[in-house]
Amino acid sequence: MKAISIPTYLNIDLSFELTTTGSRLGAFIVDWIIKWAYMFVVSTTLGVTFFGNFLLITFIVYSPFIFYSFLFEWLNKGQTLGKLLFKCRVVGIDGNYPSIYQCATRWIFLSADIWLIYIFIFVHPSFSFFAIFSPLIGGLLIIFTEKHQRLGDMAAHTIVITTKQKEVYIYDTIYAYANTRKGYEPKYPEIMRLSDKDITLIKSLFETGNETFNFDIANKLAAHIKNILKIESDKNDVDFLRQLLNDYNYYAINEAG
Repeated sequence: MKAISIPTYLNIDLSFELTTTGSRLGAFIVDWIIKWAYMFVVSTTLGVTFFGNFLLITFIVYSPFIFYSFLFEWLNKGQTLGKLLFKCRVVGIDGNYPSIYQCATRWIFLSADIWLIYIFIFVHPSFSFFAIFSPLIGGLLIIFTEKHQRLGDMAAHTIVITTKQKEVYIYDTIYAYANTRKGYEPKYPEIMRLSDKDITLIKSLFETGNETFNFDIANKLAAHIKNILKIESDKNDVDFLRQLLNDYNYYAINEAG
């Protein structure tokens, strides 16, 4: 799998592994099976058609089919059911979960892969047969583009990464290091000048476990932060970084409250 590095404010890159083409294809197939299964069940059960006075009802009933990808990727942090099964996720090119704008853009461009087919059909109806091959356009872009992006990814500035590696997102773990002791007093208010990605980078060091903890990176990271934020500390570098996380969560909790 190809890895992609995302620079942070600290000039230390976060690394993500792009998912394989096979996983994306598998997720695509699962999602289409789910959508068409829903379409079949609803159509046969309710007998709803796209004609007559049932137009509004039809739209409401079939909205889950129409907006499936958009809703799942937005509400489930970049994962449809297919992506969940095949262990991959949509993220922004900056490494964060996709925004509603990015999810909407990817959804709008789902039909972009078949625009060329529409042109052929306009020339002659017999070309409509080739519509079944329209996903190949998106597939070829995924295979041959540098970041394995289809048109929707390029427009939304997103990538699809594997979740088989250990994921660390500040949105999931912002309270993981929160100090709950009464009377806790933070020492470094400067920490709030860092971005969520930078805090995630610090936290990821402590997520690796004692056996794989990288003291060299911890030392360099601590020195870099002290230099950028103009902080002095008599703590060792590991305790200093842990203090920063506690302080960050202290301020985050109080701001949220």
